[in-house]
Amino acid sequence: MILVDYRPRSLTEALLVPAQHIPGRLGRSMRKKLLRRYGPRAVADFQARLKTLGPGDICLDLGANVGDVTEQLAATGATVHAFEPEQHVFAILQKRFAGRENVILHQAAVSTANGTIAMRRDSRFHQDPLRHSQVSSIYFTNPEKYDSTEYPVQVEAFADVVNRFGKPVAIVKMDIEGAEFDILEQVFANPSAFAFDQLFVETHERTAPEKVAMINRMRKQAARLSDRYINLFWP
Repeated sequence: MILVDYRPRSLTEALLVPAQHIPGRLGRSMRKKLLRRYGPRAVADFQARLKTLGPGDICLDLGANVGDVTEQLAATGATVHAFEPEQHVFAILQKRFAGRENVILHQAAVSTANGTIAMRRDSRFHQDPLRHSQVSSIYFTNPEKYDSTEYPVQVEAFADVVNRFGKPVAIVKMDIEGAEFDILEQVFANPSAFAFDQLFVETHERTAPEKVAMINRMRKQAARLSDRYINLFWP
């Protein structure tokens, strides 16, 4: 299994690791700087793992947006299921992957349960829909950031999504603007209940500082897993 070393590579990183735990704004700033350094390593890790994929593999792009990661996964020959609930960018996905037999699009969000849920857009969405669609969320509600207008979207349970294929999903990429918190709680409570080999997640604890301790705990848990790989440093 390919592993990326997240131990400090410089004196600066060695100082940032403990500094990220300082309470308050200073600690958050140090954590942000550290994650900016780890993000490229996660991408390099992901790129290396793409080389192991091929026809017959199944991948999930959860929070596909306009499909850049979907494109990378599909180029390997694997079958890619791309989930994107945001109406504006889903239309872009449909045009981009029209006729691509190994890309299956789902206009749905992913969370811990099936149903319908309210989605909120960035308050600046109307200024630049393509740019600001990336932060549309079913989780965050901050009125200073999100528009008060909501619209319903279909939501599918992660357990149902990942377990429906009769074999483990090769790679899952998850960038779902806060909805990952509850999913990760489920996954780490019982990893063997979820059929995937590799999971790359962008965690949004910078937007939800109260989740920092939980994510720290999960990163330690992930490092101890032997039957699957979970990377919580996706940028």
